[in-house]
Amino acid sequence: MKAIQSWALLKYLPLIVGDIIAEDDVDWRFLSHLSELVDLLFCPVFTVGMVDYLRHVIADHLAMFSEIYANGDNGIRLKSKHHLLVHLPTIILQSGPLVGMNCMRYELKNSFFKRCAHIMCNFTNVCQTLAYRHQQHSLFLKLTNANVHTVTVVNQSSSDMVSNYALAAALCSHFRVEETDDIYFAKRLEQASVVYKVGQHVIIDYQELPIFGKIEAFVCLPSSNEWCIVVCVLHTVKFKSHFHSYVVVDLPYRQFKILSFGQLVDFHQVCFYKKLASGKALSFIRLPYHVMPPVDSK
Repeated sequence: MKAIQSWALLKYLPLIVGDIIAEDDVDWRFLSHLSELVDLLFCPVFTVGMVDYLRHVIADHLAMFSEIYANGDNGIRLKSKHHLLVHLPTIILQSGPLVGMNCMRYELKNSFFKRCAHIMCNFTNVCQTLAYRHQQHSLFLKLTNANVHTVTVVNQSSSDMVSNYALAAALCSHFRVEETDDIYFAKRLEQASVVYKVGQHVIIDYQELPIFGKIEAFVCLPSSNEWCIVVCVLHTVKFKSHFHSYVVVDLPYRQFKILSFGQLVDFHQVCFYKKLASGKALSFIRLPYHVMPPVDSK
């Protein structure tokens, strides 16, 4: 598998098969600990205390690996890649978060050429065709400002009366409008390379545990070009280590919140998954990596 596929499998495997694995399974505890380590390594922001904590997590990971898999005649030896883990905290202190220098970005760049090679019909000078199409694609991104993170692209929107929506009270309070006024609504928009859709979940706040919200709509005033996200707030019950995910439930009453993209704790969407666990239907949210709480919420 590719690196991004292996990362995705590690992230979602606990949610897929966690209900059929015993709580005291040694291999599963090792996998959960590995998930915590990978989440820390992909964190986009670090503090000095987090780097110290990362050193302990790496030491525990190597000790667990040696204890479980390196014993006996048929044991698995530690490889050079395991030794390189020891140096990662020092690299973070010297060069910054590892997510800015990992190889998956280069694999993503190569995917453009792989797709073009599969669909193009030129077999005379393949390299020239790939270079030409790459130049066209780069020019398109520059002309459309698709690579600018502050630019929001909305493919389809409609103007509708505020009173036609269940979130009318929240819109009137936030935008200072009347229920008879019209506002632009959209179900899908794109900011830089991130696509947001209605029904996805994002992190909207951090209070001991992260607070999540389900995207209900994207709204914009007729007199403004700034689009906002309307979310329905969820209650975070606890972090369940066996599934390496947060358990969330709906609030007794629907609470809507209107946010700008800059107010999101993290700009990536999170994985929302419903599953039967211990005979109960639970809703889980899996973070893509360790998310630091905002500075002003500490």
